[in-house]
Amino acid sequence: MSTPVRPSAAHGWRIGSLAGTPVYLGRSWPVIAVLIVVVFGPNLARADRGPSYGYLLAAGYAVLLLVSVLVHESAHALAARWRGHPVSRIVADVWGGHTVYDATRSSPTTTAIVAVVGPLSNLALAAVVWGIRALTTNETAVTLLGIVAVANLLVGLFNLLPGLPLDGGQIVSALVWRATGSKGRGLVAAGWLGRVVAVLTVAWFALRPLAEERSPQIFDLVWPVAIAFFLWQGATGAVRAGHIHEATAGRAADVLEPLSLVAGTASVAEVESAVAAGAWVAAADPTGWPLGVVDAGSAAAVPADSRARTAIASVTVAQPASWVVALPDDAVLTDLIRVMTERELSLAVVVDEATRDIRGLASAERINAVVGAELSRRARR
Repeated sequence: MSTPVRPSAAHGWRIGSLAGTPVYLGRSWPVIAVLIVVVFGPNLARADRGPSYGYLLAAGYAVLLLVSVLVHESAHALAARWRGHPVSRIVADVWGGHTVYDATRSSPTTTAIVAVVGPLSNLALAAVVWGIRALTTNETAVTLLGIVAVANLLVGLFNLLPGLPLDGGQIVSALVWRATGSKGRGLVAAGWLGRVVAVLTVAWFALRPLAEERSPQIFDLVWPVAIAFFLWQGATGAVRAGHIHEATAGRAADVLEPLSLVAGTASVAEVESAVAAGAWVAAADPTGWPLGVVDAGSAAAVPADSRARTAIASVTVAQPASWVVALPDDAVLTDLIRVMTERELSLAVVVDEATRDIRGLASAERINAVVGAELSRRARR
């Protein structure tokens, strides 16, 4: 599964790299390995091979399953790099794995390509392993290779199901995005299909025993329910992300507030009327670079007889140099939010990318209010 999210601090144990991209074994992966050994070990046991044979075979399967996961995620990573997107890492974890890449400038075509190569790599690996199995005479190897081939076949086909967070859902999302021009609609549509897939997954494993005229066993439902829970969570997250994406698809200029830029040496008296009216005022250095915003409370606290000789620099809340954000004239709110999030800004002076003229000030408070209102309006429809 390919995941376009920001890098995290704790990824697990680094086990190598692929074309410069670090590869990690997630700290949750040993849980899967232990479960595989415990669950499949007794079923693979052979009376003539000793008590440990089944567990060793299951351990071998766990290792080969890890290889299969890494092949799947490496396919995502290589496709993303081929399409020009930096890849942060590849991680094998309890749910299989994920590839983290920068998809901020992605397109429907790139999204679909990066998604489809994962399950296709599993299907190709299943064919290769099955071919090797046909040439193998060792009984243990034949058993192990058969299990791995079937597992890759099932994983590849399952991942192609049309619902997020599966790769097939990414493909559906890309198709809807291409057809409607809205990435948000694609996420919502694929998210709802993911919920359907989650329900059908449980239904399949619950109803199949009944069709075979036997009662479902609790253990037979543990894995389907766990998988369905994971799918439902991912699908719900996709629907929410889609709604947010639609709510932030408007013009970035619509959330900007007027900003007065004055020299930091100006007096509080010169700007007190603007500050008292609730307008944003920013202090600038001699070159005209915005340094920070005047704090209304601090400005009001300056004694009246001192305001004419008190520089606004003394009542200015300094901001990091990165708070000046250059955006194109047609930038959407999503672009502004992305930059402010990456730079961890609560305030940003937005300037025109071409002319460097100040277009206004963006505040996280106003953005949250605008997005919240739009989400509420959509929920009432």
